[in-house]
Amino acid sequence: WYQRRVRGGDYKVTLLHYIVRTVRSTIPEISGFTLEFGDLGQAQKVSLRDLVEEIQEMKKNLDTLLDEREKQPENFVLFSFYKRAERKVRKLGEETREMLHGYEAVCKAFGENPKRMEPNEFFKFFTEFFVQFEKVERQIIEEEVQAKKSAVEPLSRDASRELVHEAMLKRAQMQ
Repeated sequence: WYQRRVRGGDYKVTLLHYIVRTVRSTIPEISGFTLEFGDLGQAQKVSLRDLVEEIQEMKKNLDTLLDEREKQPENFVLFSFYKRAERKVRKLGEETREMLHGYEAVCKAFGENPKRMEPNEFFKFFTEFFVQFEKVERQIIEEEVQAKKSAVEPLSRDASRELVHEAMLKRAQMQ
C-alpha cells in the first residue's frame, strides 16, 4: 500500500505515522473517525452488476407470475403472493436506485468514476486505510505509554553506573 512505501530516513516512520500523529496532536476529537464508517467489509462484497442483474431477474419472474395470475383470477393464494412479491420487488428497486445514486455521489466526491469502479474496489481502499490507520495509532499509543513509563521508572543500577561512567569519560576527555 502506498503509505508503506513512503518512509522517513530511519525507515520506521511512514507518511501514515505523520498523519496519525498530526490528527492526534491537532484534532484529537476525530481520532476515532474510523469507527464511524462501520463495517465496510459488507460494502466490499457488493457487485453492482450482479445486484442489477438479480433485480431484473426478479422483475422477469414477477411478470411470469402476473401472467399465471391472470390465467387463474380466482386463485387467492397466487393473487396474495403476487401482491406481496410485487411490493417487495418494487421497494427493492427503489432502494437500489437510491443506493446507486449515493454510490455515484460518494465516488464523484473522491474523484472516482462510478461507472468504472465497482464498490468492492472502491471500499477496499477505505478498509485497508482504516486497518493501517488503527494499527499505526495503536503503535504510537504504545510508544507514548512506554516513553511515559521509562520517564517515571528509576534507572536500574547497571544503567545508572553506565551513565556515571559515560559522564566521567566525557569529563576526562575535556580535561
